[in-house]
Amino acid sequence: MRKLTVLLVSLAACSGGLRLPRAAQGTPVIVVSGAVKGGPFALGRADLERLPRRSVHGVEPASRREAVWEGTSVAELAIGRVELQKGADVAVVRTADRAAVAIPLTVIRQHKPVLADRADGVRLATRVLAWPTLEQRGLQTDPRVDFWWARDVTAIEIVDWQKTFGAALATPDGAADGARRGSAWYGERCIACHRLRGVGGDRGPELTTVAARLPQAPFAALLERHPGWRGAAGDPPGERGAQDLWAFLQAVAAAPAHAPLPELGTQTSP
Repeated sequence: MRKLTVLLVSLAACSGGLRLPRAAQGTPVIVVSGAVKGGPFALGRADLERLPRRSVHGVEPASRREAVWEGTSVAELAIGRVELQKGADVAVVRTADRAAVAIPLTVIRQHKPVLADRADGVRLATRVLAWPTLEQRGLQTDPRVDFWWARDVTAIEIVDWQKTFGAALATPDGAADGARRGSAWYGERCIACHRLRGVGGDRGPELTTVAARLPQAPFAALLERHPGWRGAAGDPPGERGAQDLWAFLQAVAAAPAHAPLPELGTQTSP
């Protein structure tokens, strides 16, 4: 019986069927949680280094650094080594500075980013979610990719987009067309750093009722100087984009209170 057990474990290891550990070996550096059965999972440095590694060639937008980035396959963390719950379709990458970057699992499957701990062979001080932007040129045309390069990653939460981010970004009934366009701008440029209706990042202030407590002119002045709004991803939204964003935030602030949305990472098994 002992020999059979050892054989089965060996076969599982060879086939890549091993699951993520529930408890980290050493200090936890990454937690995988949310809509994953049996989670959350905690991984230390040694746990990460035992997972499949790969390299990607890309340019980090913030520093404009071109490098070969080497590290753990994000697909293994978010898809390959976990059993997803029904409806799970987005990985929310959380960082030490409290950002929450939402990335579709289909994008992770297709482009195979890495949680890099080395760049050009040199160990990095913090882990970077790195993308093959110089290998897969189509990535550079996606305005979201600059935001997907996340530094100092601490957690990956798997969620159902429609029940979390989709619900938070829903335009209230009767809102103008500009509000619907503003919802798209908010989802692209704001929600990673600011909570709305209980969903999003905590790097900046919560914005669900900002339009009820701050006039449009001061808000527009703040937006004009905001690096996240005028960042490198895609074309700058411009004055029309700012007006549409305000229309969306006005509609959200004026809408009746919604039932609390589920906190990321608290989904239960069906």
